[in-house]
Amino acid sequence: MSDTLDVRLFGQLIAQVGIEGDYRSPEEWRFQYRPDYLASTQPIPLSVTLPLQDEPFAGAVIANWFGNLLPEGAVRETIERRLRLPPRDNFALLVAIGGECAGAVSVGPEAGSPEPGQKMESDLETLIREQGNDVGDGAWAALGSPRRLSLAGAQDKIAVIRMADGRLTLPAIGEPSTHILKPESRRLPGLRDLEALGLRLARTIGLNAVQVRLVRVGDRRALLVERYDRTHEDGKPTSRLHQEDFCQALGYPAELKYESLGGPSLARCADLIRNRMRLGPNALQQFLDWVAYSVIIGNADAHAKNLSLLYTPEGGRQLAPCYDLVPILTLPESMVDREPALRIGIARRIDAVTRSDWQSFAMATGYAPRFVLERVATLAHAVAASIGSVSDQLVSEGADAKRLEAAVFAISGNADRVLRQCERMDQG
Repeated sequence: MSDTLDVRLFGQLIAQVGIEGDYRSPEEWRFQYRPDYLASTQPIPLSVTLPLQDEPFAGAVIANWFGNLLPEGAVRETIERRLRLPPRDNFALLVAIGGECAGAVSVGPEAGSPEPGQKMESDLETLIREQGNDVGDGAWAALGSPRRLSLAGAQDKIAVIRMADGRLTLPAIGEPSTHILKPESRRLPGLRDLEALGLRLARTIGLNAVQVRLVRVGDRRALLVERYDRTHEDGKPTSRLHQEDFCQALGYPAELKYESLGGPSLARCADLIRNRMRLGPNALQQFLDWVAYSVIIGNADAHAKNLSLLYTPEGGRQLAPCYDLVPILTLPESMVDREPALRIGIARRIDAVTRSDWQSFAMATGYAPRFVLERVATLAHAVAASIGSVSDQLVSEGADAKRLEAAVFAISGNADRVLRQCERMDQG
């Protein structure tokens, strides 16, 4: 049995991805660039793990890269049930929803019009109302499946277009989306406001983070996230930028995004930035800031899929802005793990990282220990100084005041603890 799909990058047909065999195993995946693409003026590789070459690629590196484009967990299961797909078949799911993925990648037949007689309502509130009481995990993501929309991760979300008047619509088949919409979590109430706090605070203290706003869609609270892998120039159509997350760039499957499960370490991530990609000092500073800020706000879920590389059509490359910065330290410990997704020294809890852990991190990733401690202290100061005003701003926009008050108390206390650890740097 053999199946093949076209792969497009920035709308250009660049390769085919296929699977050969009856077992649908990772070893049966194949990928090959088209000769005309390799001979074009300025071809860029799809991935760090898939450099430009005439010879085909085979095996798990292909399955891992394309599998990272797909939803995970309960969200994935909902889409599989809705589309009546076999469970855990990445290729079948890619066929079904691979038309609009992260970055500038499209997998499958060329975008076109819906099939005759197929209803393609676009207004999001109308679609949610028609969906009725189906509000389980993945319900919103499933709304995008007829348009072949795929967003990675375990959290329910959907790709949308924000119109000039503020209305949210689903993109037509082949049309680039502009934002990602995340409904309030049913399992972890308050997640929307906490993510908004983490991201808005990051931007306030000068970090490169995505822009977000609090919205309501129907009777659901939601977080609207502006896509960093899109460009929105006045008077011009929205265009795509290519991206890949660090699991893709390092060759890991999505299920190994946590270091404790066998995934990449911070040392491997730093090596990718410093040595393999040679992204330069700004990227190294941003990576350090991402690690430090995650510790300060208690973001224990800062895993390898929450770091991404961003590419332009001309081949320029950089670290993507920070996203998914959630201070889970403020959620009940019975519901979320406090262990850092990527280890920092020997710390077993995100709120127990010590001075010696920072020094171990520095040695493993190639930074000067004193520089790390000074930068962590600077960011801790900035968080403590700004978090109150950012919280007040979000409450004025509709966030829950009591929840954010508790979050400010927890994050401020952790920032003070981090600061005390850093200020011990001249002792002993």
